[in-house]
Order: sequence, then C-alpha cells, then structure tokens
Amino acid sequence: MLVPSFTGYVSVQKRGRASANTALFDDDRYVDDYQSLNRALNELGVPVFIQLAHAGGMTASVITGEEAVSPSPFYNKLHMSHSRQLAEYEIKSIIVDFVHAIERAKKAGFNGVQLHAAHGYLLCQFLSSYVNKRQDQWGGSLENRFRIISEIITGARRKVGTYPILAKISAYDGDEGGMRLEESVRLAGLFQSAGCDALEVSCGGIDDGLNAVRTPSVPAEALVELIPWYQSLPAPGKAELKKAIPILVNMHTPLHNYNIEAATEIKKHVDIPVIVVGGIRTLEDIEDIIREQKADYVAMCRPLIIEPNLVAKFKLGKRWKSRCIDCGYCLPGVVGGQLRCYHGKLKNLSP
Repeated sequence: MLVPSFTGYVSVQKRGRASANTALFDDDRYVDDYQSLNRALNELGVPVFIQLAHAGGMTASVITGEEAVSPSPFYNKLHMSHSRQLAEYEIKSIIVDFVHAIERAKKAGFNGVQLHAAHGYLLCQFLSSYVNKRQDQWGGSLENRFRIISEIITGARRKVGTYPILAKISAYDGDEGGMRLEESVRLAGLFQSAGCDALEVSCGGIDDGLNAVRTPSVPAEALVELIPWYQSLPAPGKAELKKAIPILVNMHTPLHNYNIEAATEIKKHVDIPVIVVGGIRTLEDIEDIIREQKADYVAMCRPLIIEPNLVAKFKLGKRWKSRCIDCGYCLPGVVGGQLRCYHGKLKNLSP
C-alpha cells in the first residue's frame, strides 16, 4: 500500500504567509517547479497532496509586508499584533485565490489538495465563534461560518471535477467559546455535504497555546533564539522573555494520542474517510486505531522529521516507536530556517 505524503502549509496569498519562508502557490509561475517535484516523487511511488492555507490574523506585517486580516479583529499574542476585519469583497477574493490554487495543484501533478481549516489559521478563524463575531452571511450560525469553505469547495468542483479535496480541522480547542466536539461533529457533516473527500482530525485554536502540537514543557529557549523577530532583542530582553513565555503559554495534556476520541466520534457521523493526527508515536497505537476502526488512516508529522523512513522501519520490524521526544523545537526552527529536527537542542549547539 502506498503511503501518501502531505506538504506543509502552502499559502494561497502573500498576505496569508505564516512565516517569511512560507511557500506560495498564488501564481501560475510556480506550476513548473511543483511539476518537477511531483515527477521526482512519483518515480518513487509517492502520492503527494498539497496543503493549502491562509494565515489570516495568525501572521503579521513584519512577515507579509501587509496588514493582517481576519473574520473579526483580534490580537495575535505570538506576533503581538492586531488584525483587522475582512471586507466582503476581500473574502470573495480569498475564495477565488483558493480555487485558483486548487486548479494549479491539479496542473502541477499533485494527487489532491488539503484545505487547512485547523490550528487557528484563517479558515479555522471563520469556523470559530471565538474569533468570528460577524453578523453577516459569513458569521453567526455554523452554516454561515462554514460558508467560505463551502464556496471554495463548490467553486473548485466546477473547475477540477472529482479531483480529491481533503480538509484538516480542529475538532476542539481551548479558546473560550471556541470549537467543541459536539459542534465539530456537525461541521464534519457540512464538509461531507459540500463534497470534501476526507477529513483529518486535529485540534487547537487561536489562543490556547501548545494544544495542536503538544510538548512536555514550553520550548521557550527555542522560541526566543530561533524566531527572527525575537533574535534581535538585546540579551536582557531575551532573558526576560524566556521567563515570561512559560507563564503566558497554555499547556495541554495528554501528550500523546490526544485526538483519537474526537476522530472516533466524528467517524460515526460521516461516510468519508477520517484521518487522525496528534501525538501518535508507536506502532502498537497505530495498529489499535486501524483495527478498532477509530479512524481510517493515521497521520504523523514530527516523527517523520526526525526519521523520514520511520514507516519503512515499522514495516520491516526494525522499530516500534518514534525517536521523537516531543520537544517542539522544530516549530520555531522552521519559522527561522529550514525544517529539521533539533532534538531538544538549538542550531548553535552540537547535534
């Protein structure tokens, strides 16, 4: 059985970049480059899905050069900046840009796309009543908050037909008045009705700290030393920030297998495949999830950063558990540089 791969976050607009090195797919000029990537991977028998996203208010002008936007204004604690409310014509422009990106993905040879509607990014912001306070057709009821995604999928279907369109959602978060499992079960039904082909179940919102990607302790040192806009701080400022971050960032437990219950419940209410992600580290847990039909597929991210060939090792019986220690240093690391495993150490330290 082929194991599909998903790219990381790729933005459909320049103002939707989550970091300065976020990949873009906002123009046809990128199609040839992505075609070359897919040809190389297809020769290895690797199906690839591109994850399409927009950061919305979870970015800042220091990254994009433009004012951050969101369904309703809110304050981004990570970047210490405000976002403004989107005008309706801007929402429609974002829908068009998502549709165009899906068209490009098909031309570029990707096996499908995944809409990133989780982790507090723009589509998640629309879904969340914690952020979305709009009183027009884009806010209020769950159906209205889902409208932007519905129009993206509907618009894309007119262009790409049955081309696979998947989505990643936060089934729950820690935001006050945010997404809860009962509502995300209803949301899953809306995705299915809109023509989504599969759902990846994750968690995490806008202000709930290290929820989507959990760590045993706050990687404060990595956040300060690896994120560019903190690197320029004087030494005393860095020292104070390292002390403050663990106080300001919310932590969540358990550390492993934390979305399985949500995925299992969602799977009961939809007919499309359900993928579960979140702290899954052992072959035993993977086999249990599939055997007990808690989800149809299992996704991993951090374990494959430290061991890209982990699945092959599982198949060959060479390993039963990931080497990932859940330090979370790869998160600020990718903001400031290349994606790699720091394994609890900073880039200026010996590996």
